[in-house]
Amino acid sequence: MASHRERDVRNAIHELLDVSGAFDGVYLSGLPEDRGERSGDRRAAVVEPEATTAADHWDDTTGAMVMTATAALTFLARDDDPQLRDEAAELLLNTAAAVLNGRSLADVTLPGSTRIRSWTWLKPNAPERRIVAKLEFQYLVEGWSGLDLSE
Repeated sequence: MASHRERDVRNAIHELLDVSGAFDGVYLSGLPEDRGERSGDRRAAVVEPEATTAADHWDDTTGAMVMTATAALTFLARDDDPQLRDEAAELLLNTAAAVLNGRSLADVTLPGSTRIRSWTWLKPNAPERRIVAKLEFQYLVEGWSGLDLSE
């Protein structure tokens, strides 16, 4: 049950990564090959929802709730040369950090909370290397009634 706000945020992440020019393709919910399609992407990113927690720091159901969400960002670089492949994957991660960290996404998130918090290098599978990063962001919802998840 994800909020439409989070869908808007994921779409904003997609757009910002796409316009950076660093990626051959940016996808929501899996790479083309994950869906059985062919892909010629040498540099790609996938934006997928991961987790959300709600916190009411004031023990009051009428005050604003802080929603903390994470999105998984998978960066994929393909190259026959292992060193160039790893350098390209790292450049994709750094590009994403440069365009996303400290930003208000979709005019919804709190800029100071938007940042790549961690990343994991997956074992290489020649000719590709993947890095999975966790992007954390927060937004406010007015009380429990503000959690309209119907859209």
